[in-house]
Amino acid sequence: MRNVFIGALLASALAAPALHAAEAPMTAPPLAALTLDPAAPRTDWWAGLQDPLLDRIATYALRRNRDLKAAEADVRRARALAKVEGWNLLPTGNIGLGGGRQRDAQWDREGDFVAADGSIAWEADVFGRLRNSARAAKLDAISVDEARRGVMTTIVAQIASTYVELRGAQVRLAATESNAAAQAATLRLTEVQRDAGRSTPLDVVRTKAQLEATQSAAPLLRAQIEGAIAALDVLAAGLPPELVAELRAQGAVPEPPQRLSIGTPQDLLRRRPDIRQAEARLAAAQARTRAARVDWWPRLSFVGQASSIGADFSDLGQHAGFSFLAGPRIDWPALDFRRNALRLQAAKAGAEAEYERYENLVLGGARDLDAALANLGGALQSEARLMQSVDAARKAAEISRLRYREGAESSFAVLDAERSLAGFEDSLAVARTRSALAYIRVGQALGAGWSDGEARPERRADAGKVPVGG
Repeated sequence: MRNVFIGALLASALAAPALHAAEAPMTAPPLAALTLDPAAPRTDWWAGLQDPLLDRIATYALRRNRDLKAAEADVRRARALAKVEGWNLLPTGNIGLGGGRQRDAQWDREGDFVAADGSIAWEADVFGRLRNSARAAKLDAISVDEARRGVMTTIVAQIASTYVELRGAQVRLAATESNAAAQAATLRLTEVQRDAGRSTPLDVVRTKAQLEATQSAAPLLRAQIEGAIAALDVLAAGLPPELVAELRAQGAVPEPPQRLSIGTPQDLLRRRPDIRQAEARLAAAQARTRAARVDWWPRLSFVGQASSIGADFSDLGQHAGFSFLAGPRIDWPALDFRRNALRLQAAKAGAEAEYERYENLVLGGARDLDAALANLGGALQSEARLMQSVDAARKAAEISRLRYREGAESSFAVLDAERSLAGFEDSLAVARTRSALAYIRVGQALGAGWSDGEARPERRADAGKVPVGG
């Protein structure tokens, strides 16, 4: 399933604009613990962890995160600038009104005057210079909007990862405290047996040393928990006290689902914000190249101008002081041919650069998903084996303690069993955290995490070709 998906993604990339990449061989990841579904992934993929508190924190943070608000402001700015470029396609007009005092040197006269004038001009844009500039600005705005979506997916992934690490630290702390309590009970039993002559002071010292080593991990885990809560508070621009209280309460590490909806390769290209952003940037660069190619060609405009001058306002509009002109105008910046040739060269180089970035991101998207699925499959398999190890270590520790109480086992065997149990339980908590983090990485690689359905930049027949020539 996974190899079919990757191959289809690369085939889709070949059919996509501006992409001509070859397929590279890959090795199959350990996906035995996963079932891949071609259905489209959920937008709120973190809900697959089935943790209501995580859902509430993510929803709350997406409304308040400062980085996301800044990205939304960038989108508004880019859209406004795109509209400015669009207005260049419409006629422009100007109205002026002034007055003053003037002296006629020929007749040696001077007097007051009032003048009013108005003008209107419209460039016909015969060769598409203005249209391509406006299209490039519109695509720039789309690119900035895709960057906002990328910020959204990143923020959600950061929230989910921090939450999982918080729960993982809490589980490790609980296991540490539980093992410390069991080892403290073993220490008391060893001291009793020492007093009864059934064990040595060395046994007591060894048992106490192991208890201190186990307890030494607790302060670091508590600091990690507080750091995760502080990080979530920053991501949410301030968490309410009730959510902080729920975070401090003991919770389990969320378990990723065994069945994953990853969609189709075409969906991945349409969904990942970084690929969508690169496509919009490429289309904008190509539009600028087309605009630069015709920038030095003749420009046809229609202009109209009228003016009136008089001694005071009542004289404005009188026939004697009124003049106008109207008609077509052709401008040709012929002497700027070298400057415009360099502009075209720069525009073509920019389009080629965006072409390479787009191709790299498409292939990188395939690799990201491949690696994320491999990590998740391996993490789930590792977690399953560690669960069996913990069960076996727990039974061994119980048997060793029972035999030690009955005098059939040495204290060294009990210490070894308890040390193994503590280590396996900590490893299991780490493995569960790693599995949940791997699932979050899959969600990020899929590009899910935003729900607004604005259209992609329109495809043109020449959208995938870097313009060449003059």
